[in-house]
Amino acid sequence: MGFIKDAKAKSIAEQAARAISEGRQVFACRVNEGGWNDNWGGSLSGVAEQIEAVESAGWRLDQSTFLPGKGQNVSAFLIFRRAQVPAPQAYQVQPGTTWGQQG
Repeated sequence: MGFIKDAKAKSIAEQAARAISEGRQVFACRVNEGGWNDNWGGSLSGVAEQIEAVESAGWRLDQSTFLPGKGQNVSAFLIFRRAQVPAPQAYQVQPGTTWGQQG
C-alpha cells in the first residue's frame, strides 16, 4: 500500500480499537475516496484496505452505502458490528432424570 492508504487504514483501525475499548457494539464511519474509474466501474482506491483494517480490529461490516460526491469522489458510509456471542445457559438436570431422557 502507499503511504496515504497506509495512514488512512492505520487511523481507522485505531478508531475502531478505541470503540471496542469503550465497550461499543456498533462502529459507524465515513470513508472518503477519490478517483473512480472513468467508466464508473472497478476498485475504489483504499476502501477495501480500510474495511480490512476495521475488521482486523474485531468488527464485521454490517451495512454500507455509497454517495457520489463532486467530480470523481465518493463517500462510503459503513456500519460495523461486533460479533454477539450468546451467553452460555446453565444446564440443570432435574431430579429423577438422566442425560437424554425427560422425566
